[in-house]
Amino acid sequence: MARQSSGKALICGTHAFSPKCREYVYSSTDGTLKNVRQFDGMVRISFFKSSWAYHRMIHVIIRLSILGPYRILLYWTVSLFKGRVSIDYGTLYFVAPNFVGSFVYKEHVYYWYRERAAEAMDNNEERQIYARVARVCRNDKGGARPANERWTSFVKARLNCSLPSATPFYFNELKAVSDPIATSANDHRVYAVFSTPDSDVRMSAVCSFSMKRIREEFDYGTFKQQRTVSSLWVPYNRNEIPRPRPGACVPDSTRLPEATVSFITRTPLMHRAIESINGPMLIEGSERADLTQIAVLPHVDSVNGQHYDIIYIGTSDGRVLKIIETVGNTTVIESITVFSKTVPVVNLLTTPRQLVVVSSDEVATIDVHHCNEPDSCNRCIALQDPHCAWDLTIARCVNRNSWSGGHFIQNIVFGQSEQCPEGIVISEELSDEPNSERVVESRRGMHSPESLFLACGLSALIALVIGSFVTYRVTRARVLAEAHHSASSTSGSDYDSFGRARLTRHDSLTTAGRGLRGFVPSVDASSLVLTMPPAMTMSQHGSGINTPSRDKNAIMTSINQNTLPRDYKVKKVYL
Repeated sequence: MARQSSGKALICGTHAFSPKCREYVYSSTDGTLKNVRQFDGMVRISFFKSSWAYHRMIHVIIRLSILGPYRILLYWTVSLFKGRVSIDYGTLYFVAPNFVGSFVYKEHVYYWYRERAAEAMDNNEERQIYARVARVCRNDKGGARPANERWTSFVKARLNCSLPSATPFYFNELKAVSDPIATSANDHRVYAVFSTPDSDVRMSAVCSFSMKRIREEFDYGTFKQQRTVSSLWVPYNRNEIPRPRPGACVPDSTRLPEATVSFITRTPLMHRAIESINGPMLIEGSERADLTQIAVLPHVDSVNGQHYDIIYIGTSDGRVLKIIETVGNTTVIESITVFSKTVPVVNLLTTPRQLVVVSSDEVATIDVHHCNEPDSCNRCIALQDPHCAWDLTIARCVNRNSWSGGHFIQNIVFGQSEQCPEGIVISEELSDEPNSERVVESRRGMHSPESLFLACGLSALIALVIGSFVTYRVTRARVLAEAHHSASSTSGSDYDSFGRARLTRHDSLTTAGRGLRGFVPSVDASSLVLTMPPAMTMSQHGSGINTPSRDKNAIMTSINQNTLPRDYKVKKVYL
């Protein structure tokens, strides 16, 4: 599927070894795609599963067709189906590849695919599946005879989409890739969908890659080699790499020396993998549908002028996820069910207003945004959708091609705003000046007669409770004082003339050969008889130091663990 310069959508298929193509036009009246032309796709496309790229400026179509697990044909179709050059790779560059996308970027054509990795064996001594990115110079004509059917600029590298840890969790199988999206003057970003191999733990992820980083690795990195069948894969020494550098674009590839051509034929693999930008930006677990396709609507303007890349991701159950990345965080804006049947999304195509969604037997279009659904300011802001903002003038969630000329509320990063006019709306104009009479009057009017009556009644009740408590404490203190005075006047008492306790040897808490451990007494005067509340914190007035609170259960446990002999007498002492 491709978008033509006239605005039409071109869709081609192998059609059971009888290729067909159709042109569709979008109808704005009923929001559907209408078939305007169907024609024979013979010669224009392959009989077999293929991956292709069309460069509008030079009118060249480059396509890879897979004839079998070890035979790949690459076609260069020049001047829009007029003339064709094919190169049969055999097993020189690929091992059972599965191509998912390709595009032209500057002077190269880039291919994104997965294949059996020659450099990696699993525990069963079988080759693992790795995600790859490869490139070929656009003007590569092949080498001099007998290498005229061999690429002179083909290089490839592994794509690393993984969760970083001591033992990384890899998403090795590449499923889909987006077109390069400009991020700066000299760099573009590519978004890709990955998954784990088919197993009980099936997971999917979305990673992004820098085209600048990919170009640097291909231009300056070293290559990987295996000197013998049983030896390990190791990097080439840089002084062993021939000149001109393998993979570099030259004006005439047929004039390259045999050393460069044979080197790139034997060892096209780069030693280092291409790392993703900050790891996976989205991961779907085994309990959810697989991620299958991806498309990006670039540079959508928010209210404050920020540019956001909106990413649409197809799933295996016929849904489309709309996500954005903000300040290192990924936000899922919405999940849209496109097909009634749970069929996988096999292709996505974005336009400024519509998203084209393709399944194996159906093509559908949906709007790129659904700003009219939220019915309140908070719900509109919570979308965190650059397409949507709350219009204060008409009190609706709207979308605008231009955010100028109005009053809008939007918060992409946090999804909430204090500017939302929720709650009671005061019709009269208010002033926020410190000495404004209007503000003073509004504060006075905050207390109704009912609230004042309730406050007075509550205050009286609190005063009654406090008075009763104070009376109880004073009465108890007087009773204790009278008891102390009576005990001190009795002859033979254990109290002296001042009412202080006099401890003799036999009633001391320490005896020879027997030690007793008790709890630390609290500061209050009646702690030994446990009359104070246990969960209380006390401090000496003005000291600034709080004594620790006492737990009643802990105190009782401490007492129970320290028992006295039966012939001991325990005396209650008031200090």
